[in-house]
Amino acid sequence: MTQLLSNWAAALARAAVKLWKGVTTACQAIPTDQPRHYEPELYYMRGPGPKWREKHACKDNSAGR
Repeated sequence: MTQLLSNWAAALARAAVKLWKGVTTACQAIPTDQPRHYEPELYYMRGPGPKWREKHACKDNSAGR
């Protein structure tokens, strides 16, 4: 009787390990939310706008042209 229980317990343990391996493999296959990489083209600026030019205009420079 004890041999039968021992065999049953060993079989149950093997089944539990096999199930656990399946669960962990499935969890590893699920893609995780990874942060997006920096994409500079999304933030590319073409240069200063008219307000910047108005603020930083050099009055001496405009007379020479």
